[in-house]
Amino acid sequence: MLSLRTPLQRATGVASLLYALTLIPAANASPINIATFAVVNTNADGTVAIPSVLFPADSSSFDLTGGNTGIGLTGQTDFVGTAPTAGIVQFLWSYTSCFPPNVQPPSTACDDPGLDWAGYIVNQILTQLTDTDTNGAATSAQFAVSAGSAFGWYVGTADNEGEPGTLTVSSVSFTPVTDTPEPGTLSLCLTCALAFAATRRSILNTMFQKRRKK
Repeated sequence: MLSLRTPLQRATGVASLLYALTLIPAANASPINIATFAVVNTNADGTVAIPSVLFPADSSSFDLTGGNTGIGLTGQTDFVGTAPTAGIVQFLWSYTSCFPPNVQPPSTACDDPGLDWAGYIVNQILTQLTDTDTNGAATSAQFAVSAGSAFGWYVGTADNEGEPGTLTVSSVSFTPVTDTPEPGTLSLCLTCALAFAATRRSILNTMFQKRRKK
């Protein structure tokens, strides 16, 4: 079948394809070793349970419970590790501001919405996921990290009173990506860009000459 695309369109397509190839994940997703992460409390007494009591068969799952010291001051509990390479972190999460699911015996006591919250953290930049109980519903999320980034999850509290917030994370995976083109790929893209520019100039010159003849 004959192609109806012009040389300019074909050159543009090739350039776009080569650029896209530099952003393709370098490998398939793999589990994260959550056991290498550490709990860091700031004015809090939060803890982590691995695996999550809700997902005992998932070694990447955990319940991160925030502070509840009773002091009436803001606090934060982080659960952080280091990214070995650039990549995408994917996971499922749910949240409760009721009595932590990993504590026995269970309780129906709950804190008010907005007094505790949870999210993920990358190089000390916080992204809040929620401050309201999700009633057991799990939601998927993802974020990007660069090589050597400190990243993880956190639970904050406005007053360290009532019941603590608990963030449950499961199905955690890490997909390495190439965030900077390799020298060979970069050279190929540059060659393509130069060829594209030359093709474009040739086509424009031809169009200009035809118009002048008219």
